[in-house]
Amino acid sequence: MKRRMTAFLLSVLLAGTMVLSASAESIQRPTVAVTVNGEEVELRGTLYGWTSFLPFDEGIRLFCPEAEISEEDGLYTAKGEGFTLTARAGDCYFVINGRYRYVPQGLPAREEDGMPMLSSVPLCIAMGGTVAWTGQVEFTLGEAPLSEELPYTEEELDLISRVIMHEAGWEPFEGKLAVGSVIMNRVRDGQFPNSVYDVIYQPNQFAGATNATPNEDSIVAARLALEGANVVPGAFFFNGKGIPCWASQNKAQLYVIGNHAFYG
Repeated sequence: MKRRMTAFLLSVLLAGTMVLSASAESIQRPTVAVTVNGEEVELRGTLYGWTSFLPFDEGIRLFCPEAEISEEDGLYTAKGEGFTLTARAGDCYFVINGRYRYVPQGLPAREEDGMPMLSSVPLCIAMGGTVAWTGQVEFTLGEAPLSEELPYTEEELDLISRVIMHEAGWEPFEGKLAVGSVIMNRVRDGQFPNSVYDVIYQPNQFAGATNATPNEDSIVAARLALEGANVVPGAFFFNGKGIPCWASQNKAQLYVIGNHAFYG
């Protein structure tokens, strides 16, 4: 009896050790090779899902080896010829030359020091290169970094920021960006006016929402929407989730984000 009990306990301990070992292995994220102009480099991209990320400092220096890297209160800054790029772990964007680049997955923090990891594709494009995926990340260097010239006016930024604050001021950030996305979806679609001003001031739409004073997140969401970030493709209407409205009765519900439903 004692021998059987001893054997049973040993089997339990061994099984537990195997589970712990498997758990430890499962948290090791896969990596992929990186090439620059056809030459493999030592740096490897880390996969989060199917998206490759690079550490802030090493990723920047693939494109600009002499870049100066600094950090203050968790905000990392890189400066080089023709660009200034900033990023903070946990944000869903980075900023280059005043232009906001959306990263849907968010910027993970490197475990050992909290440094933000930059998504390979938007980083490469922002730095003026092109990128391909062939089972590895292939960068090709080329043009200058993204220009400082904004593709929108301060009036457009102000109007969308105010509408976002009024409609989604207490919603999660994705919900704020979704409201900005709806406005820009309308601007780009022929069934609506073709300017931010005219979309917002179209009768019975958003005019009353422009009295709100936007907070920082609403302004950032507006910048991202104006730069092309879109979390609700095809949506032209939204309303409180579960609240009947013209859109809920006449259009297909496409998304639910926070307390809003989006229709198209």
